[in-house]
Amino acid sequence: MHETEEFYMARISNADQWVPACGGQETPFQTRTGRRLLYCWNPSIGAHAYLDLDTDRILSSFEAHEALGIA
Repeated sequence: MHETEEFYMARISNADQWVPACGGQETPFQTRTGRRLLYCWNPSIGAHAYLDLDTDRILSSFEAHEALGIA
């Protein structure tokens, strides 16, 4: 798997930061509800989440389902 430098550095240092998922290759997208999201990964806690690019906030699972129209 090809990793971006940002993703690689976060992974090897076990950083507590959100980086684009899929080795850093994830790209932003717009949901059916009009929100701009980016799927991210945090190596320190080993978790994935969506970043709302308009509010610069990581969404809870409930908020992500709402934004994706999966309620």
